[in-house]
Amino acid sequence: MATHTRAPEAVGRILVIEDQPDIRQLIAAILKADNLEVSFAEDGEAGVLAAQKNPPDLILLDLMMPKLHGYQVLQALRAHPATQGVSVVVVSAKAYASDKRKALEMGASAYLQKPFNAKSLREVVDQQLTKAVLTFWGGRGSIAAPGPTTLRYGGNTPCVELRYRGAQIILDAGTGIRPLGVSMQAAAAGKRLDINLLITHTHWDHIQGFPFFTPAFVPGNTVNVFGPHSTEKPLEKVLRGQMDHEYFPVALGDMAAKITVRDVAMEPFQIGPFTVRAAYMNHPGMTLGYRLEAEGLVVAYATDTEPFRALLPTVDPGEDTAEFGRGQDQELVQLVRDADVYIADAQYSPEEYAKKTGWGHTNYVDAVIIALEANVKRLVLFSHDPMHNDAEIDRKLAHCRALVAAAGKTMEVIAASESVPLEVLSK
Repeated sequence: MATHTRAPEAVGRILVIEDQPDIRQLIAAILKADNLEVSFAEDGEAGVLAAQKNPPDLILLDLMMPKLHGYQVLQALRAHPATQGVSVVVVSAKAYASDKRKALEMGASAYLQKPFNAKSLREVVDQQLTKAVLTFWGGRGSIAAPGPTTLRYGGNTPCVELRYRGAQIILDAGTGIRPLGVSMQAAAAGKRLDINLLITHTHWDHIQGFPFFTPAFVPGNTVNVFGPHSTEKPLEKVLRGQMDHEYFPVALGDMAAKITVRDVAMEPFQIGPFTVRAAYMNHPGMTLGYRLEAEGLVVAYATDTEPFRALLPTVDPGEDTAEFGRGQDQELVQLVRDADVYIADAQYSPEEYAKKTGWGHTNYVDAVIIALEANVKRLVLFSHDPMHNDAEIDRKLAHCRALVAAAGKTMEVIAASESVPLEVLSK
């Protein structure tokens, strides 16, 4: 399979929103010595406008400023599609724990106390510019489930964005890809986008958002779609099929961007800084899980799969069958082995799974067992059942954390929550 290796844009454009001239001069002297591109805004209102017009890689933000307080700036940045994903470090003389906590709760990535020295500034800037960021634009399995009872974890179907050193990979094209596309196009500020989208499989909940992906309609953009090969209906044919005039008013060929569709083979391939490895999942049809590696970072994405150890004994009871199933599951274990983040199918409770065995999904207890066996650092519960409200996902999360604690392990467990960035620091 041909590789796609277009180098990511250089990362290092920093916007400093600071009203004190001496602080601006100090920051400029430190960061420009590191060959970073630095621009300035002298008040909160000017900072918001500058960031929205030309989104930087990082914003250093003071709190006590004229026109708009830093909290108001943060609020505006997180509300605008062009800047909602930009990392922000608050740089302030305010030393109250409550202010630090509020800044982080409002979306700041870090808080740097004034007065600072060159070493501390360089450390926090380097950390922010070299981290990987995962954003869950959709984490719901099977069908979208919007409504007042799913506000915290979200109702969109699968779409995950991974950014690292200026490069981006999108995982799946469920309904969550629509708001992601709006955000991407706004942040592009007129620049051409070169987009890489990995599809795990072509069940509707994983591709249904693609016809609403704004960047695919913009001339000059490129959308590279990677997914499983099928002898009956290749990926491109499936994408065209769901946009047939009987179902959708715009055909795939009418999208103005250049769209290429490529089959994923089993050998590793390169997308920017990422080495991508794929493995087949135990799910109806041709379904892939992905392992993404870049400079020591590992993110594994295996969202629709059913453990052989759970399924096979229901078909042919017996210890030999169970043992065979555990052996078959080793391919999944190896795919996610030692991952910094494992985004895992955890759709059912054990009680629900007993009634839905053979449907191709995992109960969350098995997800924890596999993650512990693979020595995963952080487990993300994904593919939330459409019937599960926020309170039920809270209970699922608490149960999984209790299982990890009972095993005497330190693996972190979280539940995918829409539009809440998950930061993974580089090695």
